[in-house]
Amino acid sequence: MKTLTTLTAVAALIAGISIASAQTSSMDKSDTMGSRSTQATGSGKFCIKGASGALSCQYASLSACQKAVKGSETCSPNPNSGTTGSKY
Repeated sequence: MKTLTTLTAVAALIAGISIASAQTSSMDKSDTMGSRSTQATGSGKFCIKGASGALSCQYASLSACQKAVKGSETCSPNPNSGTTGSKY
């Protein structure tokens, strides 16, 4: 009887570790998918955002960025450059 109790306790412990590991793993994936950190290349104030979500930040003005846009690409402020609006 003591052996059965020990085996049950060990099995429960292993199952608990497996469940906790699975929850952590799925949380990591959802965090990655939800926040989707994008890589911004370049130091311009404006970026072209491609279909894959990659940012090419090499434009000093919004108009320069918009002239370079092709297809479904869009322009957006560089998330790493701070503010792009008025100081007032």
